[in-house]
Formats: sequence, C-alpha cells, structure tokens
Amino acid sequence: MTCKLASLPAACAVLLCSLPALAETPATVCGVNADMVGIILRMNEDGVEQVGVDNKMFVKRDSRDGTLWVISLPNTTAHPALACRTKAKQTELLCSAGEKTCASFLAQATARLDKAEKAAP
Repeated sequence: MTCKLASLPAACAVLLCSLPALAETPATVCGVNADMVGIILRMNEDGVEQVGVDNKMFVKRDSRDGTLWVISLPNTTAHPALACRTKAKQTELLCSAGEKTCASFLAQATARLDKAEKAAP
C-alpha cells in the first residue's frame, strides 16, 4: 500500500474535524472551584446533609450557603457528573460525558433538585 505524503495532512484534518468538540470546563460551579474531586470531598464536610439517594445519584444540601447538589454515582452513564442549584435558583452543570448523556443527566438532576426544594422545611 502506498501513501502520498500530501494526503496525510488532509486525512489528519478530516479526522480532527470529525472528533466531537471538547466541552469547556467552567472555573466555578455554584461558587465552588469546578474540581470534581474537591466538590465530592466538600460533600462530606460538616454542614452538608444528604437529602436523597437512589441507584443513579445522590442529593445533598450545603447549609453553609444553601446550595443543593446532585452527583452521579459510579457505574452510571454520566459519571462523573454533577448539577447544583443556588439559593437564587440558578442551576449549573459539570459533566464531561457526551451532549445527549449530559442533557439526560441534567433533566434527571433537575427533577431531584425540584423534589428536594419542595421537601425543604
């Protein structure tokens, strides 16, 4: 098999253009550094209580600033992913899975955030 040198850069360009664009990671999520490990560790600090859990994700409330957090569990399609909602009702997402998977996670997380807000005293 022969390969012309001029066709190699073109083939690389086609390959690179066909790859999905990498999502940019925000600097912060709900006022916290957008570091997944740091956020998960934060969920174990004093002042953070679990308000829900199922086979896909858990929900926690941070009483220090009033934010609600939904974090995917291992062995789920979106993991690692999280969504949070501030007291001002702003919902933010940190997800590195594909666009469709992240959209599905956000819809499920939003439902859990709504449920946690309604159950709040």
